[in-house]
Amino acid sequence: MKKLIVLLLGLTFLLVGCFGDDDEEVITPYDELSNYISLWESEQFEDLYDNHITEQSRETFSHEDFVERYNHLYDALNINNLSLQILREDLDEEEVDELEELETYTLPLEVSFDTLAGTVDYELDVSLEKTLIENENNEGEGDERWLVQWQPEFILPNLEQNEEVSYSTLTAKRGDILDRNDLALATTGEVYEVGITPQNFDESDLSTLADSLNLTEEYIENKINQSWVQPEHFVPVRNIQLTDDEMVSESTAISGVTTRVVEDRVYPFAEAAAHLTGYIAPISAEELEELEDGGYTSSDRVGKRGLEQLFESKLRGQNGAEIYINKQDGSTYTVTEQEAQDGEDVQLTIDMEVQEQLFRIVDGDAGTATVMDPASGDILSLLSFPTFDPNQFVLGMTNSQYEELMSDENLPTINRFSSTYSPGSTMKLFTSIVGFQTGELDSDEVKEIEGLQWQKDSWDDYHVTRVSDQHTEVDLDVAMKHSDNIYFAMLGLDIGGEAFKDGLETLGFGESLPFAYPVTTSQISNSGSFGSEGKIADSSFGQGEVLINNTHLATLYSGVANDGVYMEPRLLLDESEEVWFESIIEEEENAILQEALRNVVAEGTATDINIDGREMAGKTGTAELKASHDDEDGAQNGIFVSYDQANPNMLLSLMIENVEDSGGSGYTVELSKEFFESIE
Repeated sequence: MKKLIVLLLGLTFLLVGCFGDDDEEVITPYDELSNYISLWESEQFEDLYDNHITEQSRETFSHEDFVERYNHLYDALNINNLSLQILREDLDEEEVDELEELETYTLPLEVSFDTLAGTVDYELDVSLEKTLIENENNEGEGDERWLVQWQPEFILPNLEQNEEVSYSTLTAKRGDILDRNDLALATTGEVYEVGITPQNFDESDLSTLADSLNLTEEYIENKINQSWVQPEHFVPVRNIQLTDDEMVSESTAISGVTTRVVEDRVYPFAEAAAHLTGYIAPISAEELEELEDGGYTSSDRVGKRGLEQLFESKLRGQNGAEIYINKQDGSTYTVTEQEAQDGEDVQLTIDMEVQEQLFRIVDGDAGTATVMDPASGDILSLLSFPTFDPNQFVLGMTNSQYEELMSDENLPTINRFSSTYSPGSTMKLFTSIVGFQTGELDSDEVKEIEGLQWQKDSWDDYHVTRVSDQHTEVDLDVAMKHSDNIYFAMLGLDIGGEAFKDGLETLGFGESLPFAYPVTTSQISNSGSFGSEGKIADSSFGQGEVLINNTHLATLYSGVANDGVYMEPRLLLDESEEVWFESIIEEEENAILQEALRNVVAEGTATDINIDGREMAGKTGTAELKASHDDEDGAQNGIFVSYDQANPNMLLSLMIENVEDSGGSGYTVELSKEFFESIE
């Protein structure tokens, strides 16, 4: 058998083989169907309708039924990778000879394609009808062709005339954010959906409803005037929390306004974990463009801040879809279905009992706090305050509410625990560590220091000031207890700029903190090095340009508390406990630092937290935010790092902004004491 290609009626299609010695050409159904599926795969639906289906098919199915429906459904259902295969071999010579006696012929066809809901794979019995095609010049009897008897099931399996095709999204459940004890910080929960039934609603009540729901009248009118709305429809207006009894009662007292319970993203701990969780909100045009390959649509919501944003891909899951046919008898037939893949949970090392207790204590102030278990590195609490309610972003805020939040001078939306701050005198522990590393610190060596100010002979206007000149013979213990700036400035100069820089780098300054939540990198200076003796001196007692992240600060103090083993801070419970570094100083040197921190509380600047039955230890720090050394009116941040040496399972690093009128770092000591007294 041989094949050739001819042109008939301006259409290109495959001819059948020629059998016998007379070279008589016979057009077979097999080759006609081969040509048909070639055009089908290239979506040449106009050509198929006009030239390749029977006249009866065109009479039964309009151009709209065929061409327009093919194009619409292929686009709407995202049909691609179309594959068509005839499920038998070509006709043999005997079968070709029998065609002359036949008017119809059936061939099995396998149809396969991908859709937004998965792969569709089915078989069809395609009937072809022998049809006489007159020649263009109407001379002679014309030529015979086999045309396809088309049915709607060519588009989708089991589709019949006058039946509608539908598809629905099967929404994946977003994963939860959980604390170490399985308490949900972010989850899918129940809320009230407030809505209007237009036929029962009096427009004169519009203003009252707008006031009760904190919405504008225009917003509600736009909801009611949507194209799909009918008088009897329930029109959702906004979601509110189940606990908002006042708003529910005020709104539902209006005729035509009712509520129903629906599911939405909720944040049970609200303000207490807002900066940690973040929130989800409608995707922006820019985000949609960035995430277009991730299956997002303009109606999706994405994580905007915090862990919701950081773990968006893990929490989101993958939506599914179902394509189905609405059958004439009222039933439905599922063509294909792709199940939704729920998002994964994210479980934290956070203990929400600790987090809530600490939040209640610091609520009303501005600052940040980290609670860490020194032995494991587990972060038990991570706070930024003041804060906001993430539920408002999910349930919806008016423009005025949003503007009020964003214009708050206390900056409640700023995440302070991801930022860096001047360490103040808490820096003195690190200067001591570097002093031991370099051999420049002898803890027993006494420095003779007189007066409140000191300067080297080579300095002009610059000098170092300490708080008290009570002690003239100062060793490490005295210097730490009374936070003597001059002692540590002298130590910093003994170490020298390059060695001091190298030592701080071994403590993680200048490198990203190995922490699941991205935070600003702690710095030695703006340039990364010390440019003068004045900067070395300032930096050694915590002024200068040294900046540290509060979790980094907690991690370094935890290392000293943990007998010189510095654990990586751990936020995710499924992360392994990892040592960050250890043995950077000798065991006896670390013990000296532990004793010095204990004496700060027992005899020094933090005696207010010397709680009975405990061996509290720590270090105070006051960071002066001033434009120059002569500025005496700058704001102050108070820092205090503390833990119980008898039971060092919980270390608190607390930073409060603007403490200059509240007792300086002593205020942070008071708050820290309240925290430790509130926990077992």
